[in-house]
Amino acid sequence: MKFLKILLSLSLVVTASTGLSVHAAQSDWPNAKPFRVVVPYPPGGSADILGRLVAKKLSENLGNNAVVENIAGGGTIPAALSVLKDKADGYTLFVASDNTLNINNFLLKSPRYDADKDFTSVTVLNTYAHWLIVRQDSPFNSMEDLKKFIIANPNKASISVNTIGGAAYLALDKWKRTNKLDFEIIPYRGSPPAVSDLIGGVTTAHIDVAGSSMSYYDGGKVKPLAVLQTQPLKKIPKLQTQSYDDPAALTVKSNLSVVVKNGTPPELIEKLYQALKKGEHDKDFTDALNMFAYDAVLTPPTESRRFILEETRRYKELVDASGLEKQ
Repeated sequence: MKFLKILLSLSLVVTASTGLSVHAAQSDWPNAKPFRVVVPYPPGGSADILGRLVAKKLSENLGNNAVVENIAGGGTIPAALSVLKDKADGYTLFVASDNTLNINNFLLKSPRYDADKDFTSVTVLNTYAHWLIVRQDSPFNSMEDLKKFIIANPNKASISVNTIGGAAYLALDKWKRTNKLDFEIIPYRGSPPAVSDLIGGVTTAHIDVAGSSMSYYDGGKVKPLAVLQTQPLKKIPKLQTQSYDDPAALTVKSNLSVVVKNGTPPELIEKLYQALKKGEHDKDFTDALNMFAYDAVLTPPTESRRFILEETRRYKELVDASGLEKQ
């Protein structure tokens, strides 16, 4: 119900803003035309809700209308290309994950864009906490339990992920190789079918964005063995963590960023960033992050740009080592 209330309130805000008249005669930024916030996923998901919050904060803090446009499918490529068709004038923003910004270039034969060259960062908006979950009645109660079972029973365990080649898949593949473990990685198309099969006993464990399967935890259907990051999970602070500093640990780093077309004037990028940063502690923003168990980041543009480039290099190494062929 809380999810629906947040989505409805954001939809009403954005819909109302699109109906307002634009000061066509005013040519100075930011009032020459409405902001366009492109989300490469369908309406209703977490990225969509955060994209609508981005639009809302731009509207509130820059005094101009902001329109959210969902361009889903195609591995986020249609959305990326749509953004690149617009001018680099600070009016079109792209809510992009690491798949779009770091991974596609190494997994797709023809992505038709180069994220490092074609986009530049406004900010890294938030991190996605991932966890490893099992059925509530599973005999495993820790990462160590699961690892011992895999070692003692080669090729008997299966761990699912939400997509092939994504952050979770690449992290799990690295953990498997580093620890010389023998189990099957099963990619699904999204979280719901993967969690359903986990509960049904088809798979042994599942790596998921914590917020995507939190309702199953609350309902007593699954139990988490660990959060796959150094930082504790706010909702379950005593849950085991995995250290980024331990090369043998199972860790997943995943982020959602706001970027613009490269060539956008730096002073406009800074104003966009300040508008988003100003809303960091607003109740609607913190409520949405808490609902999905996400952590706000909101790093400045230069720092965000440097981080995204470093992530590209990290993902290239993971993809190369995984042996995945370009699709």
